[in-house]
Amino acid sequence: MPAEFGPQAELAGATVVDRGSVVTAHMAEVVRNNAGRLLSRQDVKMLVDAVRATDPVVADEFGAAGLSLAEAQRVLQGLLEEVVPIRDLVRILEVLSERARVTKDPEVLTEAVRVALGPWISAGYAPEGKLPVLTLEPLLEHALLESLRPSEAGSYLALEPEVAERLLAEVGATATAVEQQGRQPVLVCAAPIRPALRRLVRNVNAGLPVLSYLEIGRQLELESMGVVSLVPATV
Repeated sequence: MPAEFGPQAELAGATVVDRGSVVTAHMAEVVRNNAGRLLSRQDVKMLVDAVRATDPVVADEFGAAGLSLAEAQRVLQGLLEEVVPIRDLVRILEVLSERARVTKDPEVLTEAVRVALGPWISAGYAPEGKLPVLTLEPLLEHALLESLRPSEAGSYLALEPEVAERLLAEVGATATAVEQQGRQPVLVCAAPIRPALRRLVRNVNAGLPVLSYLEIGRQLELESMGVVSLVPATV
């Protein structure tokens, strides 16, 4: 819209947004959606150094845990890829220091951090303290747990192609039905399958958050918005 028509549009009740604001908002969205890829190893070093300046004990424990910057980078990237802010870096490094003594697996470490930040993560999807959830039918969830397999690239669900297709179709249809009501649902599942299920679901619904039961804050009221089921639930 030409600038000279702005005042008339505002008088008519329209919201006028200048082109600069549109571009800025678009760029912010691009950065947010690609934050994980943009986080470099040098960035991670700077973040750890910043913690060292304010909480030297936490930084020293992190260093003593033997976790490399590359391994920490993968964890932080994994959080950012699912739109989990890493502002509470002190807590994140505390968790990494504790768990790194047992394992250096980035998926296990990422999930441990998510559980520690869980109440805060889930609260972000709960307007007015109410969390709209989609769950898996118990037999289906059990079947997915049975299909879980490890790999160097992270855990995955060893499903027959037609079963995976049906599962994704059901998740998509159930989520869409809730979104059409003006709500943003989250898919909640057992902790062991959360990473693998998220990787599968993002292929058809990248915007659907997938949380584990361990990440649900006790302060939240859960609203059951639907149950994902396959009949028969054969995996």
